[in-house]
Amino acid sequence: MSKLNKQIYFAQVIVSALFSVGLIVDLIICSVNFKQVQFSYGPLSFIYGNQTRIHWHTTELSKTNMKAGKMFQSNELSNYHEVFVGDDKFKYQFKGMDAKFSYELPAQVDKFIVMTDIHTNNKYTSTMSTDFDFMVLCGDQSYGGSVADFNMAFKGFPTKPLIMAMGNHDEPGDFLIVNGRPKTFYQQVRNIGFYFIHVQRGTPIVDDQVDLGIEFLNRNVNLSAGTEHIFIVVHYPVYSAGYFGAHPYFTQKLEKFIDENEKMNIRAVFYGHDHSFGAFKRKQQYFIDAGVGGGKIDDLRNTSYAFDRAWTNESLHGPLAVPATCTQACYGYEYHLDSWMKYTRTEVNFEQGKIVYNVRDLDTNQLLKSYEQPL
Repeated sequence: MSKLNKQIYFAQVIVSALFSVGLIVDLIICSVNFKQVQFSYGPLSFIYGNQTRIHWHTTELSKTNMKAGKMFQSNELSNYHEVFVGDDKFKYQFKGMDAKFSYELPAQVDKFIVMTDIHTNNKYTSTMSTDFDFMVLCGDQSYGGSVADFNMAFKGFPTKPLIMAMGNHDEPGDFLIVNGRPKTFYQQVRNIGFYFIHVQRGTPIVDDQVDLGIEFLNRNVNLSAGTEHIFIVVHYPVYSAGYFGAHPYFTQKLEKFIDENEKMNIRAVFYGHDHSFGAFKRKQQYFIDAGVGGGKIDDLRNTSYAFDRAWTNESLHGPLAVPATCTQACYGYEYHLDSWMKYTRTEVNFEQGKIVYNVRDLDTNQLLKSYEQPL
């Protein structure tokens, strides 16, 4: 046995003995010549059922060890990695790395933020203030669902708790592996319930996917029984003054579901896809096209149908007239509140007796508008 092998052998014996008597409970073991972990992206911290899912991607096939609190978590040899932790507040560290991370989902949610359509551009997510409890993304984090896309989108991404929907651009790649969920799912966060549905096949919205999404809602109403606040998240617009606009087959079915379930406490529907911000209100519910968080800003529809491309306004306010050439995409214009051609984020604040939706310009942090929803 060589001198080096003897040293390794005796080190293993000593460490094993110490663990057997419980003397080492908070130690990260580093093997000889351990290669530094090279992240493509991550770690991302997902709210996942009643657990926390930590996910990351490494440039090379590796078996990355992560320690959360006093418990080691080990992955199989892979590029994609995930571990599940059953706590709402903990610190964690990766074997061979000095950096330490922390995670906390507070017992009471005061504010979460909504963004959409990052499209690989991390300009805003990597520099944002983190004065929120968790984040909801409405899809199109990528352009094609590739590792390179997610690497750009999630570089410098905050380790705040995260929940995200799949967009049409995410669909072709490995998004379901990254997200660790099916296209439709329900997530409870304290006294808040989120229904995530998917109604597209690629870019087009298609009726059979709409039917599956609405069926998921109807089949899972009881999942949120007794929940104080309900939100629905989908990538395709419900109402919109943007490029794609509404799809009445989907919008009318969703309207029907909301009307038939008044006792569910549905507060708002969040979505994206149109690359412009829009706020609508029908009855007691808000419908918020959360704008664009990194992709190219698209024009607002003013008086003409999309193929006429006759847009002139950078913002629209109040109820809108429906042009004769736009009876489908402009469905629901009477519910319109405001639209902007800006990069935005929507802050959902829970205050005494009301929810306040604050819309901010991502470039200036200017408050564009606040919408108050009495409870």
